[in-house]
Amino acid sequence: MIKAARLWYVRLGHIRLNLLRKTALVTKRMPDLSGIRPKHIACKSYNAVKLLRQPSFKAIINPPNALGRIKGDIFVIRPIPLNNKPYRLILVDWKTRFKIIRLLKSKDKIITKAKATIEEINNTFKRYPVYLYYDKGKEISRLRPYLRKKGIIFSESSPYTYNQNGLAKRIIQVVLKRLRAVIIALGLPSSL
Repeated sequence: MIKAARLWYVRLGHIRLNLLRKTALVTKRMPDLSGIRPKHIACKSYNAVKLLRQPSFKAIINPPNALGRIKGDIFVIRPIPLNNKPYRLILVDWKTRFKIIRLLKSKDKIITKAKATIEEINNTFKRYPVYLYYDKGKEISRLRPYLRKKGIIFSESSPYTYNQNGLAKRIIQVVLKRLRAVIIALGLPSSL
């Protein structure tokens, strides 16, 4: 019973125990989890990562401004993953902390992926972001004419200044720590 509870806990994305029990009640093939306690389904790697994040239960004060100011950055995962896409473009909304991550084979692909992501935001939310903040990387400079045409104000920080691009850098660290936690939980070598 405990083994099945742990399996479903991981399968369903480490949801809370009360939600796991409710899911078991409405799902036919799940076992009865009424006797399961939190200590039975504890996941060490997930709990270590959970300490780093603090969800916000506050309502968004001004919803129309969500996805208005976006902070962006690019980072590399080393060694190169099996999918051969070591670069990641990350865009983070200042207000809601909504994250969009795109996988890239090389830095040359950043322009097409950034354009596609901005168009995706427009198609989904029926408006373009107002501001795009990015560090002063060489790879983003070719995106300026497109941003001007769409009415997006572009602002850049000084290169390699983490205090000016802190939000994106913190989100990158969270993503990398979660990735390491998954690697540890699966028992894979840390060199991956």
